[in-house]
Amino acid sequence: MKNYTMTLSSQQMDTLKELYKNNLLKVTQPYIYFVAQHNDTRISAFTSGKVLLQGDEINSELVTIKSLLKITDYAAIGSDEVGTGDVFGPIVVCTAYTSVEDLAYLESLNVRDSKSMTNKEIIKIAPLIAKRITHSLVILSPDKFNEKTNQGFNLNKIKALLHNHMIIKTTSKVVESVPVILDQFCLPSHYFNYLKDEKLIYRDIEFHTKAESVHLSVAAASIIARYAFLVKMHELSKKLGMSLKLGAGKEVDEQIKEIYDTHGIQVLNEVAKMNFKNVTKQNLV
Repeated sequence: MKNYTMTLSSQQMDTLKELYKNNLLKVTQPYIYFVAQHNDTRISAFTSGKVLLQGDEINSELVTIKSLLKITDYAAIGSDEVGTGDVFGPIVVCTAYTSVEDLAYLESLNVRDSKSMTNKEIIKIAPLIAKRITHSLVILSPDKFNEKTNQGFNLNKIKALLHNHMIIKTTSKVVESVPVILDQFCLPSHYFNYLKDEKLIYRDIEFHTKAESVHLSVAAASIIARYAFLVKMHELSKKLGMSLKLGAGKEVDEQIKEIYDTHGIQVLNEVAKMNFKNVTKQNLV
């Protein structure tokens, strides 16, 4: 069973009691303001201002409460990935834990969604963030990605497996129980279905679209992942003697043909995700 404690003002306590007015339990202890049971989570509010959440999966309740009370300064673990829209380069997944103390530091660096930041900004602040916060990172190289797709794995299943692995790894490094927030790329039911054959599955997850705006831990994870992706792209570019293009545009099509003509299909397999239309439409194999 997980536990999470927060301290609220009397006005916030009243707002919270109103939220759970249809889920209140009868209690007689004088030091208890109210106790509610909702979605298998027990919410105990004390006259001291302390609120205790208890349950096997408390994240959904916690995020609801924080959103209602407009509380953003709470520790959390965020998970995000990059490279899924790029023909060249790996897929990188990062899961990052940010304490309350970390949040002010991240804000001072103007941390936000990595997609809204320039590569120059990413390269400048990502090492600082990675050094400061607890995180886990996995880099799936193009050839390993191609191996998985040849085995019948689709992109979302690959992402689900990588996220699950990194979330488990990061939560094992963190003593306290905190919300785990995932940038949603598929329905939660599909996510867990992709993991049905895994021995270890972390289930207490909050799924959010545009999760970077929900908590800075997701934005921090996306920045670290983006930096790792750019480093790998630089390494691949240096190996080939050309600056590999990002994305999946026309210039990428031209580079695919150039790499194939110069180095052959084996090298192309090492730098490109072979199931992308940019590759398949050229009928190289």
